[in-house]
Amino acid sequence: MYLIDIKFDLVERLGLNREKLVMFLRAVERGYDDVNPYHNNTHAADVTLRFATLIYKCGLDSVFGDLELLTGLLAAILHDMEHPGTNNHYEVYIQSEIAVHFNDQHVLENHSLHVGLSLLEPGKDTNFLEDSLSKTKQQTLRSVLISMVLATDMSEHFNIMSAFKAKVISHKERPAPPQGVLELFSEDERGLILKMGLKCSDIGHVTLPVEHHIDWVKSLQEEFYKQGDKEREQQRKISFLCDRSKPRNGPAHGENQLGFLDVICEPMYSAWVKIFPICQELLENLQANRRYWEHDVKIEVEVTDEV
Repeated sequence: MYLIDIKFDLVERLGLNREKLVMFLRAVERGYDDVNPYHNNTHAADVTLRFATLIYKCGLDSVFGDLELLTGLLAAILHDMEHPGTNNHYEVYIQSEIAVHFNDQHVLENHSLHVGLSLLEPGKDTNFLEDSLSKTKQQTLRSVLISMVLATDMSEHFNIMSAFKAKVISHKERPAPPQGVLELFSEDERGLILKMGLKCSDIGHVTLPVEHHIDWVKSLQEEFYKQGDKEREQQRKISFLCDRSKPRNGPAHGENQLGFLDVICEPMYSAWVKIFPICQELLENLQANRRYWEHDVKIEVEVTDEV
């Protein structure tokens, strides 16, 4: 509420219904399951705050329109709503109700969008938009929000990275924009920046001080292991990184984190920093965390050699 109402003054600027907005946010929070070690309301709050910080630090709050800012914050708030603590592959394999409903496509992301956007249906006491935004603006918000949340599906990662590099970075015919000035970017390119900002925020723990980064990784590992426990009970093959019975199998082990950092995180943050060099510190923090995991692997090798 603080970010929407106070920090970016969007309630006043867009004429939003404050009472209904509070009811909306409370409903979204109830939609996060605290039983999940990782995908819970703390994660949602962390991603939302991180996204807002990127917006502010990069000067995007003075460049993006009010509707774009609101859309980005809402996408961050509800992007993992009603997350079951399992991944898309698991839901598709067991043919869960939500997998069948969404035809096996972006199952978790589509479900979060479905339950989140249902709160904005006409006449609901959680619909804080209908009294202040035109139908056209509501449809624009909905369209961009959907594209942003679907972008958090890791199956789309390399497509989005390629588009970001091709459309946002690789424009040799025009000079690089000054800090925070995006007037040179098209609507499509601005949408890519919003998607990348949310993606960076979604896995932003990789840029935290190492002790906090490790806490998040351990929480994610426990959630993965809980899925593996279900798979073991169902007598099916246990998914990658989900078998707690195997040594150094989960995300909180050096080899696995190094792969994630090298293949996914470092290239993504490097691309972001090319456009917004003020975020260089985030990339440096990521690299510091990488050195920690390198050391973890080295220690493990030394112990193995001694045995």
